Amino acid sequence: MKPSNLSFWMQSLDLSPYSESTDPALLLPTYQCDVAIIGGGFSGLWLAYYLKQAQPEAKIALFEAQHIGYGASGRNGGWLSTNIPSVINNLLKHPSITTAQIQLLQRQVINTIDVVDAVCQQEQIDCDLHKGGLLFIATNEAQIERLQHYHESELAYGFAADELQMLGAEVGKQHINIPSMVAALRYQHGARIHPAKLALGLRERLLAMGVSVFENTPVHAFSKNRLDLGKSTVQADKILCCTEGYSDALLHNRKIIPVNSSIIMTKPLPESFWQRFGWQGNELLGDVAHLYIYAQKTRDNRILFGGRGAPYQYNSVDAGVGQLDGVTTQQLYQRLGELFPDFVFEIDRAWKGSLGVTRDWNPSVSYHAAEGLGFVYGFGGNGVGPTNLAARTMVDKICGRYTELTALPWNDYHCPTWEPEPFRWLGIQTMYKMLAAADKLEYGLKLKKSAFFAGAAYKICGLD
Repeated sequence: MKPSNLSFWMQSLDLSPYSESTDPALLLPTYQCDVAIIGGGFSGLWLAYYLKQAQPEAKIALFEAQHIGYGASGRNGGWLSTNIPSVINNLLKHPSITTAQIQLLQRQVINTIDVVDAVCQQEQIDCDLHKGGLLFIATNEAQIERLQHYHESELAYGFAADELQMLGAEVGKQHINIPSMVAALRYQHGARIHPAKLALGLRERLLAMGVSVFENTPVHAFSKNRLDLGKSTVQADKILCCTEGYSDALLHNRKIIPVNSSIIMTKPLPESFWQRFGWQGNELLGDVAHLYIYAQKTRDNRILFGGRGAPYQYNSVDAGVGQLDGVTTQQLYQRLGELFPDFVFEIDRAWKGSLGVTRDWNPSVSYHAAEGLGFVYGFGGNGVGPTNLAARTMVDKICGRYTELTALPWNDYHCPTWEPEPFRWLGIQTMYKMLAAADKLEYGLKLKKSAFFAGAAYKICGLD
């Protein structure tokens, strides 16, 4: 029986070869372990993987409210990229955080692509991983200005000059022949993946390593050494919370909210399409519109195409099973057609998922040894790679090791809280309406620079 998650990634898999997870009945009436990890997304999976390697004798249990792949780990765009889930300007506002620390974080995120690739090869996890790099495109002059700014910023905060390159329209179209492209920024590093294959592959490896994986086992509350599962209680020396976009319902501290991203997946496209539009390098594709898109060419010659339709639901309601409304589906389809004109796409599936966003869009990896409590959250839609880095960081912290990773600026980072409702909903909705208006104005008036009010829109929600 297929899980209720409506993403293409989960629906495309034959789940019969996968092992059964640990029976939740074993939890009744009490259960004891050395380490309890809450959340079966990439953060929790990677953390269990590396912690079991570091402490093979430890009894580790992972608790997932639904099934592995239900949340963002099974619904995302499959970008294993160099994108840092941080806003550099916000980090630099803290006098204790240096430019060198930010550069180190960026280098570590870049290196994580090879780390994930190495694990997949070692553990024989076939997740369609292909290192094709990343292409950000501009389709008007205002976007060229933003691309140039990104280029300068990336060079200042961690990238080497040969790792990214500004391209004119003619050269950019040699990579992907998008008629409206006027410039591009090409990143050497970046890989597409099938995220559900990676998540379930890690799950299989955890079971083989002796980690207990309890699916369909929601945690209602937790405190020092104790998890409340409703009908049972778990005693654990260490409790590590990795619930990302689903955190607010558990933590009730307004540190992180679920922001929804929406995706459509085409049916496999004919060879004539690829002969016309190229994309032979299988690069990740994004743009720098204010309401930006992200895309990948899948192994079976589809296009995944995502964006920020219907971004936030009142009172931090998450995306549920992922049903996407028709209006947002049509908006994404229209934008896909604008980039690849004069072709009639057939959409196989449409869905949405919840990513975790902090008030200043910076992630945090914290561990309080005296209480045995740890928290990993705030990847803002860029978590496929950085969750791996965060897990390795957390393991060093738990083991009491002082390493290059424990010096990264997200260690014990204190994120500000979001405003209460209705101010939170009003602020986010206002930001997205302003950004949509900025995009329209830049195209309509052919502006050479970003619309003057775009900066104010970003400031509303802590993006600048």
